[in-house]
Amino acid sequence: MYVCCDRPVHNKQGITNILFTNGSLVKSFPRLLEQELLFMMELYEPDPLTDKLLAYFRRRRYIDGDVILKPDLNITPEENILISNIEKDTSRPNVATYSTAVTDIGLAEQQFTLLKNWIAELSEEQCQNELSPVLMPLLFHLYLDSLRSTPRPSSLKFLKRLSSSLISEEWSQLYEQLVSLHSSLDISNQPLVKLFRESKYEVSVSSRSIALLRKFLSSKTLHILIPSFQTWFEFAVSTEDILSSEEEMPTSGLSGNCDEEEIDEHDDEEYTTVTDKDMVDLMNEINNKRLQPTPPPPLLLYTAHKTEGIVCGRVSGECKLAATGDQKSEVRVWGLGDTKLTPQLHPSYFSSVPLAAFTEPINDSKLQNEKQMWSLRGHSDTVYDVAFLSDSEYLISVSFDSTMRLWKLSDYSCAAVYRGHSSPVWGVAVSPIANYVATASHDKTARLWSLDRTFPLRVMAGHHQDVTCVAFHPNGSYLATGSPDRTLRLWSVTDGSLVRVLGCQPGQGGVGTLAFSPNGQYVASAGDDRYVWLWDLARGSLIQQLSGHTSRVISVDWSHDGSTVSASGFDGTVLLWSLDSQNACDGEIEPKKYVTQCSTLLSLQYSTKNALVAVGLS
Repeated sequence: MYVCCDRPVHNKQGITNILFTNGSLVKSFPRLLEQELLFMMELYEPDPLTDKLLAYFRRRRYIDGDVILKPDLNITPEENILISNIEKDTSRPNVATYSTAVTDIGLAEQQFTLLKNWIAELSEEQCQNELSPVLMPLLFHLYLDSLRSTPRPSSLKFLKRLSSSLISEEWSQLYEQLVSLHSSLDISNQPLVKLFRESKYEVSVSSRSIALLRKFLSSKTLHILIPSFQTWFEFAVSTEDILSSEEEMPTSGLSGNCDEEEIDEHDDEEYTTVTDKDMVDLMNEINNKRLQPTPPPPLLLYTAHKTEGIVCGRVSGECKLAATGDQKSEVRVWGLGDTKLTPQLHPSYFSSVPLAAFTEPINDSKLQNEKQMWSLRGHSDTVYDVAFLSDSEYLISVSFDSTMRLWKLSDYSCAAVYRGHSSPVWGVAVSPIANYVATASHDKTARLWSLDRTFPLRVMAGHHQDVTCVAFHPNGSYLATGSPDRTLRLWSVTDGSLVRVLGCQPGQGGVGTLAFSPNGQYVASAGDDRYVWLWDLARGSLIQQLSGHTSRVISVDWSHDGSTVSASGFDGTVLLWSLDSQNACDGEIEPKKYVTQCSTLLSLQYSTKNALVAVGLS
């Protein structure tokens, strides 16, 4: 195993393995290393690799050259075992390969299901009975580990889905306390969970069962389950089956009419365990995967023709519908994938009524008229922005005609018209709570609307130029507005008062797009200056300036976990900045880049499944 800690960790043969970081040795060696090198020389014969390693240590002055020649170091086998056990227990929490954090709940479910199915399909009933009891405590530990890095609803679904076929009366009380946890910090408040987490689960198994389990874990590369087994389980290997098999083997060999070579070959095949070399290779592979940069998420791009005069576009959160606005004052709704648009037409849409003497069958095909696209007409000028409500049953559009319209997608009709702005409306945003909507206009104001009233509830005035974009805070209590006057303003939704004024930084241009982080602590703005600016709302100051775009930034958004900021440019490129990388602390973040074939991108957003979705023009 390779470690990164202040004390070395020993494998079963007592050899110290040292982590190489970017080709260089970690330069933190304890004084005990001299004793370990002497112990290695006593146990093993010198070889060229050992000589080179010792020469390197002498050259770097990690050890004294004459210490190697001192013969007065004597360690008994019992003392060596005690030292190894102490250092193993004290070093394990700092070892990267022993981390039990579950960051991918989907992969954890896949690996646990693979283990459960393998145990259920074991042909040997004894091994199946011995290994089945580990499933429930293993599932509980995976659930507790996932609470540290995974949202509670996802972890809870993971626990309930996998425990339905495993839960028994023995685990019911602990299961109830686990379900009541809201985070990993609540473990100390639940006595059974605390006791379960502070002790190892002891399992008595035969050597046959433990050999099969080790072979299965290594062959399937179950890197999420292996640390949990090593950390939370204590396997007591029973020797009774070995002694009984040794006593019975001569008898079975004489009565089975098979020679001794066949028996030995079969025995070696079935009782083959994972060698230390295989385990080292496995850990090396895991470490290599962890050191590799996380690949960017796939980009789902929907492209429209530029000749159609489309000005804006947006995709619903479930990626089933798309809406566009164009210069012809039309709003178009598109069905994505297999989604077909079937309106519920009212009978009054028909211009004739069949009489009793009319013998031909009634043609009601219009009632089931499926289309891939529906046009919504009502605006009298260019449509500049559209937005889906959270349930995707309604669509909001704003236009150069100074109005906002609410469209009912069940029958593709206009449900309401909202008037209040005195100039063209550039943008619209939907609140995460209730039926509130905000608009940005050329009249230098942003207005707050309730969908059940056709007049504005609040008027946010204060910008010196147009308000080009609006965005709601995740808690729905604040509204952010951006303007070409180089300022970003934060307003209170309850009383319409101004809370923060951000911006006017050197090199900053007009603000054309906004996006709040999922936790509500930060807001990202971008525009004509080709930068993405990250602001701390609590302090009211700039914390990061992200560069990389070569043209105006059209849209910006955050991933659901807040670890990535994505922005689309007018030139058809998409950049992603990872904020949890090591370079983020130094202020130097190298973005990942998508180059599309679009002449421009109209919008960029993360779907409900955290997929990156863009709408562009070709």
